[in-house]
Amino acid sequence: MGVSRTATRGAASADQRAVRRIPYRYDLDGLRGIAIAFVVIFHVFVGRVSGGVDVFLLLSGYFFLGSQLRYAGRENASANPWWPIWRTIRRLYPALLLVLGLTALAALWGVPQLRRVEIIDQFTASLLYFQNWELASQQADYNVASGSVSPLQHLWSMAVQGQFYLMAIALGMVIIWARRAGLELARWVGPLLAVVTVASFVYAWWLHPAEQPLNYYSTWSRMWQLTLGGLLALHGHRLRVHPRLQELCTWVGLAMVLSTGLLLDGAALFPGPAALYPIGGAVLVILGGGQGVLSGWLANRTMRWLGDIAYPLYLWHWPLLILSLILVGREDVTFSLGVMVVVVSVVLADITHRLVEKPLRQHAKRPLAGEQRVGAARALLRASRPARARAVGGGALALVMVALLTVQGVWQVRLYNAGGVLLDATRYPGAQALFGADVPATEPKPDPELIGSMISRVWTDNCISRFGDNPSVLPVDERGEDCLFGDPAGTRDVYLVGGSHAEQWMPPLNALGREHGFRVLPLVRQSCPIFAEERDGLFEPDCVEFNQHVLTRLAEVQPDLVVSTTTRPYIETGSSREEVPDSYLTFWDFLADNDIPFAGLRDNPWKTFEDGSDLSVPLCVLDIEDIYACGVVEDEFYQPVDPAAVHLAGMPHAKAIDTSSWFCVDGHCPAVIGNIYVYRDGNHLSVPYSYSLAPLLWEQIEEFL
Repeated sequence: MGVSRTATRGAASADQRAVRRIPYRYDLDGLRGIAIAFVVIFHVFVGRVSGGVDVFLLLSGYFFLGSQLRYAGRENASANPWWPIWRTIRRLYPALLLVLGLTALAALWGVPQLRRVEIIDQFTASLLYFQNWELASQQADYNVASGSVSPLQHLWSMAVQGQFYLMAIALGMVIIWARRAGLELARWVGPLLAVVTVASFVYAWWLHPAEQPLNYYSTWSRMWQLTLGGLLALHGHRLRVHPRLQELCTWVGLAMVLSTGLLLDGAALFPGPAALYPIGGAVLVILGGGQGVLSGWLANRTMRWLGDIAYPLYLWHWPLLILSLILVGREDVTFSLGVMVVVVSVVLADITHRLVEKPLRQHAKRPLAGEQRVGAARALLRASRPARARAVGGGALALVMVALLTVQGVWQVRLYNAGGVLLDATRYPGAQALFGADVPATEPKPDPELIGSMISRVWTDNCISRFGDNPSVLPVDERGEDCLFGDPAGTRDVYLVGGSHAEQWMPPLNALGREHGFRVLPLVRQSCPIFAEERDGLFEPDCVEFNQHVLTRLAEVQPDLVVSTTTRPYIETGSSREEVPDSYLTFWDFLADNDIPFAGLRDNPWKTFEDGSDLSVPLCVLDIEDIYACGVVEDEFYQPVDPAAVHLAGMPHAKAIDTSSWFCVDGHCPAVIGNIYVYRDGNHLSVPYSYSLAPLLWEQIEEFL
């Protein structure tokens, strides 16, 4: 037993010594710089994912995990986990805090479009390195640059990297602690990394067709790219390539890295199997061994400088791009604007590296067991002016972090203090202003910065099926009486069915149910209008499945009335004008066949950018203070006659309700009516305005109830 343990320890030590003898690869610094440079170029000029982030993650695993394992292999390694964490904080946070702080100031002082609750939440997520999961929870697709995209979207990869860094530190510390307990775990690191790499890759492969948006952001889908880098750091020296082939490996590998964005759509494919192309290219460069003319070029002074500024360049370029698009009022990037963004990003990245990153980085080597660094640091502070300057700079950035961490809490307090959604009807008549109610001079409500977070109980009580929820489950079955609205003791049932544009009618229906003694039950799913058969090729399979369960329920209960919307624009195909999707007709036929009464509501106007993305109406008003410019021209959205009327007119117990006059007057659909903001975003009604529609809605559905 003793011989076996000694042999094992000797083998592990030999492996660690071999890793420690590997010279630093300056050509990989150049590769890292090129990878991030291509990220920037493709983000700005092409609007596609270049694969540079995937290469960056591989190299992060190679450098960081390799350094943790090299240190863990020292016999006199310190068992204090604080030091690697502190070094990592000093490496990552200074530049991040600078960029986040200035982005927050821009949002506070001059860019109201960024004062959205989801972006406020993302500041906290970015600071605490869970931005990838925050974006996944917000169902935020990785979009090309536009004025409506989050300026913090790109920080998902920094979150993945930060999470991996903590895991790598933990792995190194476990090796050190185990050695002190008499166990040698170093020889198991390679097999562990191999298992994690394969498992993560298989998971990414499986999740790609199932849920690509989550796959793109998930730490577990991305882990294989990082652990593969760690494997190369640990065992790459054993992969011998003939000297004559090393140069070829470097050339082919670099060509693969640079051509990724031209050949593949990374947002739709990575980190699934297609990511093997850029990752494989980076692996070939690593196997090139740093030998040859091309490797020499990658390791030259300019390329190493590009590698040095890669991190701050990545941090700066995206918020600068989004802010510039907002400030110039464009949804696409012109060549001149793109050049300006790139130049300013490079200049700021260089300044950040020289004046923030380098001075505040931990320059001393990681302490070994027994070293007393705290006392030495105190003595240095007393004796060295540069040390005191670094301490002041670090303290200032710490204050920035505290300030940023309070933003989300302050926002929640503001939302709470904004009060309820029921406004004084004499001062805020809302829709009643269209039919003669007096409108006193006062500031519109709710606060346009907060209105997007003011949602109905259907959302807050989880009575709507959301993206990712099991489509075979109706929330009313899980939540029971919590999802029973109107008068719980009522003897008549109104079912609200469809997507979020149907759900927004719950506030007036809830109020009417309480007043007139009927119950309201929501059978709604996010982005899932109701139909019996999908004939438009627009809606997801989960929506088809959910609707089948809704139809089964309606056939069973035979409600007194079903309410839903009847029109929508084909935003998915670039149209901004209302139509009746063919799929809707199949639902109306189902209702007629089952003799179920139906009240069909014509949809409200949608305000979008030219590319179909959502334009926040309240933030538009906050920005330019023009309720008409931020509204919609009536005939640009509405057809001359309600297109659903001709279909429903010949059906028994069905009624087409033309709501266009509830949102538009004199050919225009303004952003504010009766001192109330009509919309909470670009196409959903604000809860206060929908409440003001209750009397109008009752006039239309009273005959059924």
